[in-house]
Amino acid sequence: MYSYCERTAQGILSEPLNSITNLAFIIISILILKRYRGEKYSVIFSSLIGLIGIGSFLFHTIPTTMTGFLDITFILLFILFYLFIINNSIFNLSKIISLVLTLVSPVIYFYLANELRGSIGFLGDSSFYIIIFIHLFIIYLFVLKEKIEGRSYILLANIIFAISIFFRAMDNHICNINYYGTHFVWHILNSLVLYTLVLFLYKNKLCKTPSPKIPT
Repeated sequence: MYSYCERTAQGILSEPLNSITNLAFIIISILILKRYRGEKYSVIFSSLIGLIGIGSFLFHTIPTTMTGFLDITFILLFILFYLFIINNSIFNLSKIISLVLTLVSPVIYFYLANELRGSIGFLGDSSFYIIIFIHLFIIYLFVLKEKIEGRSYILLANIIFAISIFFRAMDNHICNINYYGTHFVWHILNSLVLYTLVLFLYKNKLCKTPSPKIPT
């Protein structure tokens, strides 16, 4: 489990920066809940992002197979939920087709990531996120083509995501010159990615709770 520059020994305090920066996800979780309180899916988005922070915190304090599983599971749950909304509301696919494509996507991610990892060893397990970045960029190209409102949020998410993946991939390559590594930067930037992605949906009123009609 010594996967990061910071972890050089057992013990829950071996990764202080990698652990504490998960507060960024908790802060984003609270911001979403406060900003969109009462709106459709706000509690779900807030909970999923909060769980990502908790799962990552547990993994960086108590690195075991179980906490690693929780870390990945919470991330996948957010991806699945977000993709379903995108497939159904942005690409205007039926709920059934949206669900099928959503469930198939992670399988494709893992397959392509393994291929990419074999070709570019520098990326390590960050290759998984490179595939997600490509998918997110395709979504951006679509919303740009369709001139969908709030597309600048998707562009911003892509930019921040690319930078965050770079810092994630760099972590194990600079341990000899930087004891703390760069994984903690990934946490901070990735929390902003999730925030901008959620903002995009609410900007388009895709998750807005319809106002009650006043009888005339």
